[in-house]
Amino acid sequence: MKRNLVVGWFGSFIGLALFLILLSATSIAAAYGADARSYRARDHEVSAVRQAPAIRQPSNPLLPVLGPATIITPSAPQDLAFAMGISPSDLISATLNGSDPRGVGIGTSPLGGFPIEGSTFAILSTGRASSAELPNNQGNLTYQLAGLNNSEGNDLTQLALRLKVPANMNCLGVDFKFLSEEFPEFVGSPYNDTFTAELGGSNLIIANSVVTAPLNFAFDTAHHIISINTVFGVTPNTGTTYDGATPLLRARTPVTPSATVDIVFSVQDLGDSSWDSAVFLDRFAWTNESACVSGAKLPFPLYLPVIRR
Repeated sequence: MKRNLVVGWFGSFIGLALFLILLSATSIAAAYGADARSYRARDHEVSAVRQAPAIRQPSNPLLPVLGPATIITPSAPQDLAFAMGISPSDLISATLNGSDPRGVGIGTSPLGGFPIEGSTFAILSTGRASSAELPNNQGNLTYQLAGLNNSEGNDLTQLALRLKVPANMNCLGVDFKFLSEEFPEFVGSPYNDTFTAELGGSNLIIANSVVTAPLNFAFDTAHHIISINTVFGVTPNTGTTYDGATPLLRARTPVTPSATVDIVFSVQDLGDSSWDSAVFLDRFAWTNESACVSGAKLPFPLYLPVIRR
């Protein structure tokens, strides 16, 4: 009888112990599973943050996002004017003249020596403006734009500004750099992409892959339009996706104080719409000068070192 009681008690104890062990194991497993799910969720969130591109949304939902936050899409054409330093009080109107919005952008971090002044600069391109910051590992960077074309049917991107010249100011100036994938392969060819800055509207005449622009004031020291074929000081170390670029240049032209003026910046493909080109624009400013002469040149004088014997 005693033996039976002991056996019964011992059996009950073993049963209770097994029940407690199973209950504990179930709780641990449930907790571990919850923690594991939590860790996986956090890992997914961290991974998503690391992998997601830094996209900056435009304020105008009709305009596409062009790229990461270093080059953003302007919400309106006047944003390009502000990005290059034009005062809102001087701006009457701004338009892209029907250009594809993907051909313009605002640089918000250092790229190719820009910005020159302030924290932003404007970009006009015959392809995606956002491509300017890509690594230079594509030999023929090309994107065919929609929208505005030149008279040959090739990509043309324009920014047209109507400005009020401040009183007592008789000269305007703007810093720029012309960049292209066409250097050096197509120098001296029909694929002669160009940049122009015109005062008084736009009149771009194309004949035999040569642009004549009587209103252009951004010509080189030989009075040639800035183009692939003129190779005005072009170097291969651009700090951008493009294979060649001019040095930093400053274009200037006389204006009448208190007058209303129309300025049109254009970059265009010639020969075809392949192999993109671009222009960076910054440090737009009015000045009062005794001798303001039209043309583009280095913005700062170069001084030779003095060698003393």
